[in-house]
Amino acid sequence: MNDPRSDESTEPPEVYEHIPWAELSVPSPKKGPWVVYLVAGAIVAVSLGALAARSIDRTPESTPISVAPTSAAPVVTTRPPPAPEGEILTEADLLAVVPGQGEVSAAVRAEWFVTDYFSSGGDPAASRAVLDALPDDSRLPAAGGSGSASYVEWAATSRIESVGNEQFRSTVLFRVLVPGDDGSYVRLPVQAVDVIVEVDAAGGTRVIDLPMPVGVPTGPSASTWADPSSNVPDLIRTAALRIAGSWGTEPALIEGNERQGGWRVVVSVADGAGFRWPLSVWLTDQGDPA
Repeated sequence: MNDPRSDESTEPPEVYEHIPWAELSVPSPKKGPWVVYLVAGAIVAVSLGALAARSIDRTPESTPISVAPTSAAPVVTTRPPPAPEGEILTEADLLAVVPGQGEVSAAVRAEWFVTDYFSSGGDPAASRAVLDALPDDSRLPAAGGSGSASYVEWAATSRIESVGNEQFRSTVLFRVLVPGDDGSYVRLPVQAVDVIVEVDAAGGTRVIDLPMPVGVPTGPSASTWADPSSNVPDLIRTAALRIAGSWGTEPALIEGNERQGGWRVVVSVADGAGFRWPLSVWLTDQGDPA
């Protein structure tokens, strides 16, 4: 029942102990396509194994990281300004320019003492405030002269210097009011005295001696005003009256003097009591305050 021809045409399967690599380049038409697939799969497996081995054996290189350089903050050194060439400052000059707490306390005490002393009507020995300011058991002469009353209108320190041992010499300018013939008070000319004050560590003060007479400092010489101009520009006139009106009422132009770079204008202004005062206004050629 079996057909012998069908048995003869059936080829037994080929089994290889070794792969014939030379025959793989051109596959034989007698062999089935599964052989090609098998060989290709083997090649792919071998290739993947080699790549995996290389990946494991290779040490990964570290990726360089760029670090921005840190900038240190610049160090700023402050130095005092140099003294002008050829100018030497003494200790007295430094004390006069930059007074300390001792100088301030001494100046205040000196002005206070001058006010009490010259407001005593010529009898400072009768003033308790004067005696308390001076050393204990200070001897003052009795009252003298024809004066009956006096009053210090104002007192101000014009100069102060250290004389050592926490003592300071203060030059005090002041003006005294005295009774006039008609019962009113008359202002005497400004006078000046030196007062030496000692200051302790706690800021307490003590007057060392009686006031010492000195001359009132004179001011520097100045150039005279120019002759009045008969033609003051309207721009200058308007600006001067506007500025004067901010001080008082009813401003009026008196005269104008042309000066280098502008004008000096004299105006008359009334105050709250109705008195009219001549005041000067300095302006540029454009009418701005100079």
